This record gives sequence, structure tokens and C-alpha cells, in this order.
Amino acid sequence: MARKTGLTTAAETIGAAAGRISVRASKAKKVAGVAAKELLALKKKGQKEAMLELRRLSKVVDGLKRDLEKANKRLLRSVR
Repeated sequence: MARKTGLTTAAETIGAAAGRISVRASKAKKVAGVAAKELLALKKKGQKEAMLELRRLSKVVDGLKRDLEKANKRLLRSVR
């Protein structure tokens, strides 16, 4: 059985990391979209407690976004 070269192994690692980042980004995007729609609907109804909860959720989404950006930077550094 043929052995994998270092370049092939590195490419697999980079591809796997890029895939994980892509999945996290799409999940964060989906959550952010839902939260934004709900926030607009709740503003119209004037439900303060629910709005506070959505603000907390948006802070979590912002944290995920920061994590995603850090992971992307790490990935780009590893590609160099």
C-alpha cells in the first residue's frame, strides 16, 4: 500500500479545517438570521424580556463570529 506524502497529509488537514470552519460559519449565519427576524418581530410587540434574551443570544453569536475569525486566521497561517 502506498504511503501518503507530507503534502497530501497537510492538504487533508487543511481541507478538514476549512470544512469545519464552513459548517460553523453557516450555522452562525443561520442562528443570526433567525435571531434578527425574531428581534424585529418582538420589538413590534414590545416584549422586553424576550428582547433581552435575544440580545444575549446575539452576544453569543458575536462570540462565535470572533472564534470563527480566529480559526480562519489560524488556518491561513497554517497554509503559508
